[in-house]
Amino acid sequence: MPPSLPKPEAPVGRDVDIRALLDTLPVPMVVHELGEAAAVRFVNTSFTRDFGYTLADAPSVAAWAEQAYPDPIYRREVVARWWAEIAARKATGTVAPPGEYRIIDKAGRPRDVLIGFALQGDLAIVTFQDLTEARAAEAALEARQRQHEQTAYALTENMPAGTYTKLLRPGATQSEFAFVSKQFLQMLDLTPEEALGDSMTIRSRVHPEDRPRWLALNADAFARRARFSGEARIVVNGQTRWIRAESVPRDLEDGSVIWEGILVDIDDLKRTRDELTTVLETARAYSWKLDLRTGQAEFDATWAVSSGYAPEAWGLTVEHWFAGVHPEDVAVAQAALGAFARGEQDRTSFTYRRRVGEDAWIWLQVHAGVSARDASGQPVALSGVSFDITTEMAARAQAQEEQAQLREALQRAQQRDTVAQVAGGVAHDLNNLIAVVAGTAEMLELQAGGQPGLRDGLGRIRRSVGMARDLIAGLGGLIRPDLPRAAHDLDRLLNDAVELLGQWRIARHAVRVDLAGARAPVWANPTEMVQVIVNLAINACDAGTPERAAKVTLAGLPAGTPAPARAPDAGVEPPAGAEVALFTVSDTGTGITDEVRARMFRPNFTTKGRAGTGLGLLIVSSILRANRAALWVDSVPGRGSTMTVAWPAAALDTAPAVADLAGRLDAAARSDGAALAALLRDLRVLVVDDLVDVAEVLADMLEAAGAVAVAISDPAEAAQVLAESPGVWSVLVTDLHMEGLDGRALARHAASLSPPVPTVLVTARPDTLGEDPTPEFAAILPKPVTAVQLVRAVREASGCGRIDADD
Repeated sequence: MPPSLPKPEAPVGRDVDIRALLDTLPVPMVVHELGEAAAVRFVNTSFTRDFGYTLADAPSVAAWAEQAYPDPIYRREVVARWWAEIAARKATGTVAPPGEYRIIDKAGRPRDVLIGFALQGDLAIVTFQDLTEARAAEAALEARQRQHEQTAYALTENMPAGTYTKLLRPGATQSEFAFVSKQFLQMLDLTPEEALGDSMTIRSRVHPEDRPRWLALNADAFARRARFSGEARIVVNGQTRWIRAESVPRDLEDGSVIWEGILVDIDDLKRTRDELTTVLETARAYSWKLDLRTGQAEFDATWAVSSGYAPEAWGLTVEHWFAGVHPEDVAVAQAALGAFARGEQDRTSFTYRRRVGEDAWIWLQVHAGVSARDASGQPVALSGVSFDITTEMAARAQAQEEQAQLREALQRAQQRDTVAQVAGGVAHDLNNLIAVVAGTAEMLELQAGGQPGLRDGLGRIRRSVGMARDLIAGLGGLIRPDLPRAAHDLDRLLNDAVELLGQWRIARHAVRVDLAGARAPVWANPTEMVQVIVNLAINACDAGTPERAAKVTLAGLPAGTPAPARAPDAGVEPPAGAEVALFTVSDTGTGITDEVRARMFRPNFTTKGRAGTGLGLLIVSSILRANRAALWVDSVPGRGSTMTVAWPAAALDTAPAVADLAGRLDAAARSDGAALAALLRDLRVLVVDDLVDVAEVLADMLEAAGAVAVAISDPAEAAQVLAESPGVWSVLVTDLHMEGLDGRALARHAASLSPPVPTVLVTARPDTLGEDPTPEFAAILPKPVTAVQLVRAVREASGCGRIDADD
């Protein structure tokens, strides 16, 4: 017997050597007595390291068991098993394999261990092998395996396709189903017993017309131990559907071969293919394939029939195909094909012309892509669809022609309106000058009395002035011809206008058109309407800075959107109840200051320096007035601007033209030969014109008729004079176009006083008033005006307000 370990109180001699040896072993170990007390004689360092217990913690087996097995029931079971193991060793004298136990270490953690027992004299040597990490790894592996199995089961059972396994045993001539998924059974309406019993039950579901070919495909795959792939119709519960089966063989160790496969319902795919074929035929399209290695092309029946090829000639070489391409388009097609062959692109599209018959050509749009590659990744096959776009190309050519005509009309309109503004300015200035000459000559004629020679000379001046007036009136035809108007679609006009901006401007300023959806009609001449939109859009594009280009949006507003409630900034406020269509032109530019906003629609005003003409917005304003349309400006400096335009949706009843009214007044005046003296006695008239000479001549005419007339050339000063003593003045006579405060604003000011002062307008440009009524004026007289006209208008204004147009 090996020497026994002495008690720890007195280790001496060789016992100390054995103890030191056991303490160096990497296996956790405990030595205890076999007596009733079962005192622990030794625990090695590995035991303390792995489980935390020292000899002081475990003076006996019972004391240690209370800590290692806190559950009393399990502790009794373990202690009984412990002593049973020791008893078995005593009885047999052999060493049995270790048994598995679970203990609690000193830190309170459960540990799975293998405990082995060996006896030496009256001592038991107990070894411990910690299995905790190994058991945790096994548990994780088992959990992962269960998860994979569950995932695989869920995939096979719930995927929209059936899975199956077919087995061909050694020496067998027929295969059998070894496994089928739930989805497989549902697709074929079979029970597991039917599917796994007789394989012919499954085959009986195949459509009778497809069954021979299906069985032949199966037999060939089994004979060659090859992959199976096939499509067929199945008949289940009286319904016919298309299915596709794919399976891959795998050899087993016993010589058997299994095919693991999938069964897919492709009925929808088949129907989609049929529908696609119908769509392609309807869209005048065909599909094709091209083998880049052989240069052989295959085309579907649609192309072959349209090109006059017989079924046996539906395949042809690339060279043969190029023979039908228009000579001007060969380079485009060759470039696309070459880029594919060199691997420079995976897909492309291009258009070309192809010969049909002897002399006819059609336009085709090709969409092509790589459909196969070799082992090195180089393209070896192309496929695609070609659409017959001949009709679309003809429509595009027509649209381009219409765009060109519209662009040319717009340019002519711009030139015409530029000339109109210049001519209008010239006519205005000449009329003012002639008004001075004509008025002075007329006053001198009244004073000539019995001086025949002087009267004759003044008569010649008056006749010359009349001829000059007729010549200036001829310029009126240049100002704005009467353009035809009709109902047009606002959305189309907005799109047409944007097209005329040019691709560079559209891209740089991200110009887009937001349409209201429902058709919005406008009553307009399309050239004039587009002219307004283009001018506003160009100004919006120019509203940014070189560093930050403005983004521009044109939007048609929904029907029923009310116009802004305030007075418009340009044009004429829509009549009450009139139906209008609204659209906006918005930008994200620098915004418009109040100073610019007050002057932006005046002649020769521009913020673009030499790049601007100062006529664009003036032209817009004149077009708006002529069409009884209106424009409102909304702007936030630094954030952008929005121009809102209200345009009549239908033709409006117009008031008598100002020019016609002025002509009738002039005719009536010429027929009145009464003397002017004393006609305006006791009347006080304020005459306002920014040209001093004109104001003074008009005042002289009125004074000759007995009025007290005061001439002022500053409209702001005139407004102040009126405000200080409105009851003094009988009538206000004013020009229309004046710097700062124009005649219309001055007339409104006079009408707002108490008592109100009636206004007679004397203007060189009555055409700029538009066709709307002008209630702020009692009478409107064109320059040059005669004394008779002026006196009569002032007299009637002072007594009964506005002159009746029928006089």
